[in-house]
Amino acid sequence: MAARGTRAWPYRRIASGSVKAAAWIIDPDSDSEREAPGSLPEWDYQTNLRLRRRISIDVAECRRSAGLPGETPLAISVRWSAVPSLLRGSAAWIELQDDVQDYVIDLAVPGERLGGVVRFETLVVLARDVEAAPAAAHLVGSNLWSDACEIRLQGDAPLFPIALIPFSSSSLPQRAAWYLELGPDLNATALGAIQLLVNQDHPTIVAAVKRAGSPSDVDRAVLSTLRSDVVRTMLERALGDEAFEMTETFEKDTLGAVLQGLMRTYMASYLDDGLLEIRRIRSSDPPLFAAVIQAATELLADQR
Repeated sequence: MAARGTRAWPYRRIASGSVKAAAWIIDPDSDSEREAPGSLPEWDYQTNLRLRRRISIDVAECRRSAGLPGETPLAISVRWSAVPSLLRGSAAWIELQDDVQDYVIDLAVPGERLGGVVRFETLVVLARDVEAAPAAAHLVGSNLWSDACEIRLQGDAPLFPIALIPFSSSSLPQRAAWYLELGPDLNATALGAIQLLVNQDHPTIVAAVKRAGSPSDVDRAVLSTLRSDVVRTMLERALGDEAFEMTETFEKDTLGAVLQGLMRTYMASYLDDGLLEIRRIRSSDPPLFAAVIQAATELLADQR
């Protein structure tokens, strides 16, 4: 479990010892129940993450140490985020009761939303705006206590929501292996703007995606190609949109923010002059741009 950070807060926070949080347990109530590991090499996108932890909270002491009035409403909030896709979501919200000290938090996050490194952050927050002393928190959601747990999902599955559909029953080319749907609005929520459609009639890609947690050599090659193509498609989507700039401020859970994150991850060495050089390469020499993406995504690196 990661320790709390050392940032300076503009208000008083809960004293150490007022909140006692046990470690996260993965797959609770099953034969494989165990403390959440740092990595899950067997994970694939069809595997939902089920987690549980127990938290003991002295609510009255929390209010006192944070300089809050009695009866101030507090809540436990749990949120998750995945890197590098930047997808995120709220996993739990539990309002605290004065006569209850022990809480059990159960989470179930759909596997198709995950990938890369998933971070689960547990916070004790203000449940509503309150009137408080100048040195005390007063806005809903103010972070009074927090800790975090990260799990690396070792499978090679793609980093975005996935749907298996028969392309033969759609308007898509029947022999295509996949199609990445990208919404037109950069400010739209990423989870609603991005979806990878996998052709259910294409046995090679279906098998590779389903076995992403323990892929064969062929599966690794297929998934490496898929990942590289998805990154190229998304970067081209960004570069082709005049409204997209690295200096633009997008909300954290939007398509624009995801595209900025991918640009920083895969094209960092070209960003000294903003997007000008990358757009020039893409426009004047598309084959070179394709080769740059292959190198950045380490296409077929495991097959060398």
